Amino acid sequence: MRIADSTDLRDYIVHFQNLLNVDTCEQIIEWAKAEPSADNAWEGFEVAKSALTNTENVIMDTRTCDYTMLGPDRGPCWDRLELALHHIIEHYPYVHKATDHTGIQLIRYGHGHHFEEHVDSYGGAPRILSASIMLNNDYEGGELTFWQDQYQSQTHTAGDAIVFPSNFAFPHAVKPVKNGIRYVLVVWFV
Repeated sequence: MRIADSTDLRDYIVHFQNLLNVDTCEQIIEWAKAEPSADNAWEGFEVAKSALTNTENVIMDTRTCDYTMLGPDRGPCWDRLELALHHIIEHYPYVHKATDHTGIQLIRYGHGHHFEEHVDSYGGAPRILSASIMLNNDYEGGELTFWQDQYQSQTHTAGDAIVFPSNFAFPHAVKPVKNGIRYVLVVWFV
C-alpha cells in the first residue's frame, strides 16, 4: 500500500468494478424481497436510524430507508461476500490498516428515500473505510454524492463498489430515489 501522491481528496474514492458478479447480486435481492419488516435488523428490515449522539441512534427525517443485516447464518452468498470484503482490504490502494469489518448491512431505498450528508466515523463508531456495493441499477435517483454534491459517484453498475475513508473529510449523501428500489450493501472497515 502507498500514501497518495495526490492532494485531491477525490483520489481516495476508489471504484472497484465487478466486485460481485450479477448472479450474486440477484440472489441477494431475491432473498431481500422475502424479508419481512421487523423491529430488529437481524430478523428482517428495520427502519434505519441516525446517530443523534455518540451513544444514541434515533429515527430521523435525515435518513429514510430500511436495512437488514447479513451474516454467516443469515442471508445468501456469505462466502462470496467475505471474499469481496477481503479483496477490498487487500487492494484499497492507500494506507488504512483496516483488518476487519463491523458487519454487512443490506439497505433498501424506496421511492423518496434518501440519506442527507453525513460522515461514517464518529466517537460511537470509529470506522476507517466505508464501502457501498451496488446490487442493482434498475432505479432512478439515489446518487451517492460527496462534499455538498460537488462530486458524484459514477457507478450504478450491479456488483461494483465505491470505497472511501470514513472520516470527517468525506461527508457524503444518498440523493432521493425517484423511481424503483435501490439495493446496496454497506460495510464499514475497522
